[in-house]
Amino acid sequence: MRKYFTLVLAALVLTVAAQAGNYLNFRNTAYIMAGDVNRIGTVENWEKSYAEFSKNLKLDKVYIETFRDMTYSDDKALDAAIKFFKSKGIEVSGGITYNWRGGVRQRWESFCYSNPEHLAIIKDVIERTAKLFDEIVLDDYYFTNCKDDLCIEAKGDLSWGEFRSNRLDEVARDYIVGPAHRINPDCKVIVKYPNWYDHFYGLGFDLARGPWTFDGVYTGTETRDHTSEQHLQAYESFGIMRYFENIRPGHNFGGWVDTGGASYPDLFAEQLWLTLLSKGPEITLFNYSGMTRTFRSVERPWAGDNPTLNLDDLKAESARRGVSEPTWGRVAQYAYDKIDPILGKLGNPKGIPAYKPFNAEGEEFLHNYMGMAGVPVEIVPEFPKDGKALILTEAASADPDILAKMKAFLKKGGDIVVTSGFYKAMQDKGIKGIFEMVVTDRKADIETVVVQGGYGPGRFKTDVPIKIPVLTYFTNDSWELITTLDYGNGWPLLHHSVYSEGNIYVWTIPDNFSHLYALPAQALNLIRKTASPGMDVYMEGPSQVALFTYDNGTFVAHSFRDTPVEVSFAVKGGKVTDLESGKALEGSRRPVSPVNGHPRTNEQELVVRTVIPPHSFRAFKID
Repeated sequence: MRKYFTLVLAALVLTVAAQAGNYLNFRNTAYIMAGDVNRIGTVENWEKSYAEFSKNLKLDKVYIETFRDMTYSDDKALDAAIKFFKSKGIEVSGGITYNWRGGVRQRWESFCYSNPEHLAIIKDVIERTAKLFDEIVLDDYYFTNCKDDLCIEAKGDLSWGEFRSNRLDEVARDYIVGPAHRINPDCKVIVKYPNWYDHFYGLGFDLARGPWTFDGVYTGTETRDHTSEQHLQAYESFGIMRYFENIRPGHNFGGWVDTGGASYPDLFAEQLWLTLLSKGPEITLFNYSGMTRTFRSVERPWAGDNPTLNLDDLKAESARRGVSEPTWGRVAQYAYDKIDPILGKLGNPKGIPAYKPFNAEGEEFLHNYMGMAGVPVEIVPEFPKDGKALILTEAASADPDILAKMKAFLKKGGDIVVTSGFYKAMQDKGIKGIFEMVVTDRKADIETVVVQGGYGPGRFKTDVPIKIPVLTYFTNDSWELITTLDYGNGWPLLHHSVYSEGNIYVWTIPDNFSHLYALPAQALNLIRKTASPGMDVYMEGPSQVALFTYDNGTFVAHSFRDTPVEVSFAVKGGKVTDLESGKALEGSRRPVSPVNGHPRTNEQELVVRTVIPPHSFRAFKID
């Protein structure tokens, strides 16, 4: 009997271990394209492929694609792939890429959702797939850029955005989600949204409907290299995850990263780290075949500065695994091993809310530049009624009730930071009832910044000349906190006024958003502090170091710079501990220097300093 219970206990332990997966805080998955399903084809071939793959990377789950580029996965090949991965204890789900063709007249060519023949294909694909899987993810080609005669006629007098979003929502209900649920009531259909969220509406992605029409969303966090054609900022890999989670909490099922445009392996690893720092439950690597390729071993100027991605260490570990040529999958595994022990110590992300109404446009992707400048911004789709701080970019002006909401927030004693783009959009729509300013059509080229308050007075040079809009105002109705100078004349960079019990600040945004990174640290320090009332920590130091804050007093700083950087953290607390080493950081206490609009107090704050290696992160806890 004792032997029987021992065997049962052992089986239970194995079952729990299998359910727990290979990682403590997330599931790792790979997407397998239809072409690879057909190419590999048999269980025997999968055995050979995966034997080498698994030396580099551990998988908890795969998405097996049934359709892409007008190519179906072969039935026998699909069965073989499903059978093989299930035999390895790896969870299996389905994938679909609804694209018509690529590179004929446009780089990507979508289906025509006004064409009955195309709609029949769409429905056939989902019905075939729903018979095989209880979960299906649509790759992010479920948009439309079609302008053929059928769509032109169907659009009529509607805008392209209105027509396309209505059409895609209708097709999602009637030709994708509905048929899938009828074929398999247990089937969950998830739409993967791409990284270009500020352009969604014009191509049919409607964030006001799509996350509810489908059973949930998946998130494209592929920021790649900011010098490539999309120019996405690295912070977006975190920010977009939080945005989609805030849209429909509990229904953002993971982040999706590829190796495209990763000129250095560090850039690939950073996307993985930021995706996971958002605390999503799952991460998908695109794609299985890509993870088998040897990563680009290029000279890294920061290799000797002990970055988090230590390639010498990675290669030594790989050799111990019997891997002579480490792959992109090996880079992913190394990156996971660095971040996974930290994730369980972090609470829920808690940034400074930045209101962006559904499908609103204006100052595109600016939130990510703010994040790269060290402001822990978190996009939210609803105006927060309560709270101590709020950021409004031009996109928030799309809300017809925005002024009433602002006034109520300010009357409760809240602080609002608005951008110059927001103020310009609202200056003829009633915002002058809060305070009067004009965003003129004039521009100034500035290279000197004068900082007031605890970070000044002092004059500091920008890294490059910066072009900003010229703002004018009534002296003593409002006042400059950060001034810019050019040939003896000056204009506000950060401006303050009061309204009822609250404060409103105007942050002048450069014409080139990346010129935020050229501002001197002293100016950024005051901007961060001004935007952070009620936060446990704010950062001091140069740009291109991001701060991620959590609700249990933990925070993470990640540097995207090519050289080591010294930063400071000002916290409310008695001690700051490094989460990896467990050691307390040395610091000193100083009186809290009040931001304009806040009364002076006798409070003190702890300031700790540390150095972050290039392209690396460090995690901390406030005690």
